[in-house]
Amino acid sequence: MQIVNKQTGWLVAVCLLVAACSSSTQDISVREIVEDLSADEMLGRDNQSTGAALARTFLVRELDRFADPIAPEATGEARYEQEFDSGTNLLAIIPGTDLADEYIIIGAHYDGVGNDCEKENCQDATDEDLIFNAATDNATAVAIAIDIVREIARDPAGGPRRTIILALWDAEEDGLRGSRHFVANPIVPLDKVKAYVNLDIMGANLTPKLARTTILVGAETGGAPLEAAAARAIEASTLDTLRFSLIFGQGRSDHAPFAQGGVPILFFTDANSGCYHGVKDDIDIVDFPKLAQQRAAVDAILRDLLATDTPPIFSNGALATYRDAQELLRVMDRAEPDFSLLGPLQAAETSEFLGVLRGIVAAGPDTFDLSSAGVILGGAANLVNALRDVPCEPYFPSE
Repeated sequence: MQIVNKQTGWLVAVCLLVAACSSSTQDISVREIVEDLSADEMLGRDNQSTGAALARTFLVRELDRFADPIAPEATGEARYEQEFDSGTNLLAIIPGTDLADEYIIIGAHYDGVGNDCEKENCQDATDEDLIFNAATDNATAVAIAIDIVREIARDPAGGPRRTIILALWDAEEDGLRGSRHFVANPIVPLDKVKAYVNLDIMGANLTPKLARTTILVGAETGGAPLEAAAARAIEASTLDTLRFSLIFGQGRSDHAPFAQGGVPILFFTDANSGCYHGVKDDIDIVDFPKLAQQRAAVDAILRDLLATDTPPIFSNGALATYRDAQELLRVMDRAEPDFSLLGPLQAAETSEFLGVLRGIVAAGPDTFDLSSAGVILGGAANLVNALRDVPCEPYFPSE
């Protein structure tokens, strides 16, 4: 994507938004939301920036089409805003029916990392392209969250049993500040929040062999009801969804403050790729067919959580489990042909860990202990870091 003159880009974007607001009452598609949020005119959506303000104007326009504001007595964008010292969350409500005093929150951060090449992944930056457009991190997740909730809000069969809070977080990239502020200052009692569904990095492919693979973290935090709902959601998608315990995603996204606050969570993600926080994370790398399948899974679990007679109850899970080892082996076996995309040292270390992991899984669940858990957690962390050095490409599936 090309860098634009800030003043000109801002004026052009505002004109486009005004025209859209005045001339169209139709919903825009998931693709169009991603395109608009990741456009150069948004300047990477860094919190407290001109681009972030423009993003909020765009998002509030969409929320106004189907949702209730959290502050109806306010005016303009403030009706949806929860401000804090380093940003502004956007919060919208879909009222429930017979269980309206219970809440399901679905959230995705709308902020990006801006256009400061000195603090981000600058390997692909040029004088003409210094904007981190943040398409898969996290415009795609924002888009499907909006699309799912607006469809539920307009269901001709009636509203959801539980109340939905749609949360678009700010300042996630600066330490989860938006979601942390919400948990510390909730607009509803946290003990009435039955689950939080987090979306972060969607429609992205780590490597060619992992193009049909995605990740779901944390179902064990809601005990058997959430585990069962997660299994049903996975069946709604054609993707191969790997399920990991909370520890594999702890602290990495906006679900973490909720889990720390005793709220059951689910975290949908494609993890960090070579495009992570880079200038090439733009519309061209988004795998929209994959995103559609992820949308189907999220839609299924959200509807399940809204309607169930048996909501999740928070449960502290184990550090890591034998099933985590099995899932990690499954993804590494599949990705092994792509180890050549890593540097020589990283490829050798990753292959060595794969051998160790095969041994742990082959030994069976009875021998899995804290030492085994530590090994797989360390290996998984190293793998995530290694994948950030894979060349940034879309890796769309060939079939």
